[in-house]
Amino acid sequence: MKFVGSEWMELARIQIQLWLLLLHFGGALSLEYFKDNRLPERCKYLLEDELILERKCGGTYPLLAFTKFRDTFVKAGEPFSLFMPNTMDHIMVVMKDSELQNCARFQLSDMATFFCLDNNRNETIRLDFAHMYCFPFHIQLPDDLMQTCLAENNMVDEYLEDVLRTRRGVIHYTFNNSRGHRHISVYFWPLPLPLLLLLLLLFSWQ
Repeated sequence: MKFVGSEWMELARIQIQLWLLLLHFGGALSLEYFKDNRLPERCKYLLEDELILERKCGGTYPLLAFTKFRDTFVKAGEPFSLFMPNTMDHIMVVMKDSELQNCARFQLSDMATFFCLDNNRNETIRLDFAHMYCFPFHIQLPDDLMQTCLAENNMVDEYLEDVLRTRRGVIHYTFNNSRGHRHISVYFWPLPLPLLLLLLLLFSWQ
């Protein structure tokens, strides 16, 4: 099937409009995804018994961990902190720069809302964009980060044994306007669909 010049231009115009429309809605969907601050199902145990998590150590994300774990949401040199409840059941790694890095103790409300309990005052911290991964088993990352963090701060290894005994691991990211948030937003755009439409149009012109 062949098209004359005017028909070809009309099809190209329609394809461009479809492309822009899909990009617009894809970007909106990714933004709404990160505005949904409800905890994932695997993380809901963090709301039980009004758990208070206490900061055990804080440092900068080491290049060795970046190379080993290949985490694309965080880069070497960014801040992180390690928080644990007194039950020692789990450990939370708080990644990237946010007000949480300055909080010694907090309670969790949702992925982006925390109650900082420093010095007997209840300050609410609301983050712009955040995400959380909860693993129902012990993970290696907190072990490595605690070991690095203790050495970085010239602290004794008193917390290392506690971390090794934890049964579950949690990783929390605060994105705000950082590279990580832009990376995820692009990742969730439905780019394969406009590409498929383009291929269909190309085959129809032949």
